[in-house]
Amino acid sequence: MISISFDRIGTVAVRQGFSLRLTLFIVFVSLFPEIRTQTSLPGNPILSIIDAKNEGDTVTLTCTSYGGNPLPTVRWYKNTQLVDPGSSPNGNGDGVFTVGSTTATYNNYTFQVSRSDNAVSYICKVNSSLLTSELTRSLRIEVYVPADNPIISGPTAATALDANKNYNHTCTAANGYPVVNIVWRLGTSFGTSQDLSQGVSGRTFRISESTTTNSDSTLTKVSVLSWTPITADNGNILFCVTTQLTAPGGSVPNITKSTNVLISVQQIPILRILNTSYTIEVGQAVTLGCRIVSALPPATRVSWSRFVNGVYSRVAIDNVRYFGSTVSNPNLTITNVALSDATTYQCSATNNAGTGNSGMTLLTVTGSK
Repeated sequence: MISISFDRIGTVAVRQGFSLRLTLFIVFVSLFPEIRTQTSLPGNPILSIIDAKNEGDTVTLTCTSYGGNPLPTVRWYKNTQLVDPGSSPNGNGDGVFTVGSTTATYNNYTFQVSRSDNAVSYICKVNSSLLTSELTRSLRIEVYVPADNPIISGPTAATALDANKNYNHTCTAANGYPVVNIVWRLGTSFGTSQDLSQGVSGRTFRISESTTTNSDSTLTKVSVLSWTPITADNGNILFCVTTQLTAPGGSVPNITKSTNVLISVQQIPILRILNTSYTIEVGQAVTLGCRIVSALPPATRVSWSRFVNGVYSRVAIDNVRYFGSTVSNPNLTITNVALSDATTYQCSATNNAGTGNSGMTLLTVTGSK
């Protein structure tokens, strides 16, 4: 016969036959009936709030799931691509911490943001053997990306623009976020230039803009300036200036960039006759007046033509009867006037831009040979 009894400290006494007592010490978890481990579902992922960032900034995305037994996995995805499975050897994110009696599992994903991160979904996925589907929550990062240097296209400095003719210049600022602001300026220097969008007295400048979204979510801004140069613009500089915001609260100031093109303007000579008619007697001398009002670049040649037999023919300056018709003296002087000199005359001047003509002047010759 064997009898077993337990004392208060867990000692077991065994008695058999001749009352030999053997004391055994039993290591146990509990003297009471077995208590099974309680299982529980993990909580929904809680994400950190991320402000807008500048390209190249370092950012840490934090995802935390409270509770869960067994502990869940906590992983970060960029769209569908796994980017951070967590550093914990048992697969539970980066580790755990406790808040009161609750265990929390977390994953911190740290990286440098680039334009490829702008507006994409970063998804935290929490999973457990107890879940039928993953618990997910996502966020998007607004990444501020500096635009490329602006580029002006259209007539270049090597092209002389005809005064009072319409031209288009285009300024393009590509691959930035958010979209840049473009301002056109015109003047002899940046400091003295005028903002064309604010208007210039007596002149018209038309500006049209468009914005396109690129495959990497950056934006390209195009601004077209339609304008009519005048001679006073010759030697001025046309500026395209871009300004772009950077992420609020960052250490990078707002970004300003500019480019420019030197404006060269040409104009065919503008001439004015001094009188519309002259009357002179045969044998006398007469000077038909002509003035070069403007020419850009300066006129290089002056000539006179007269209407004979239905067409205008150039007057040959022989310095015998016909004098003048030069840049310094554009007048035409006729000595020893003959009846055959009576007709209409026209003054012309030529420069690199072309040839300009004056109005007509009529020469009337009186008397006889």
